[in-house]
Amino acid sequence: MSDGRPVTVRESEQAFVVVISGEIDVDAVGELDEAMARAWRASAAVTVLDLSGTVFADSSLLNLLLEAQQRYSAEGRLLAVAGPFHPAVTRLFQVTGTADYLPLAENVDAAVRQGDPSH
Repeated sequence: MSDGRPVTVRESEQAFVVVISGEIDVDAVGELDEAMARAWRASAAVTVLDLSGTVFADSSLLNLLLEAQQRYSAEGRLLAVAGPFHPAVTRLFQVTGTADYLPLAENVDAAVRQGDPSH
């Protein structure tokens, strides 16, 4: 799924999927920020952040997710954060109390369905 980079994208009309692999910390978040800027400019029904391949994340990822959620909500656009989540990522969401705030989805397919008006 990944070409060795921590952040790759897949784009369609239904979804702009940002795939995040490995470890995301302050050194890798810049590439994710660029992908999110591309997603914002895209016309997909939903932007999905696929964290299923993420084994470690710190506050830099969390800050980016929270800012993206706020921006998407303010504009009435759909954002989803897809798993299944590595235990370290789940713990980050639980310890920080963000699991209830972020639009978490079981997997990418479930996240894409959030953007499908027929569901």
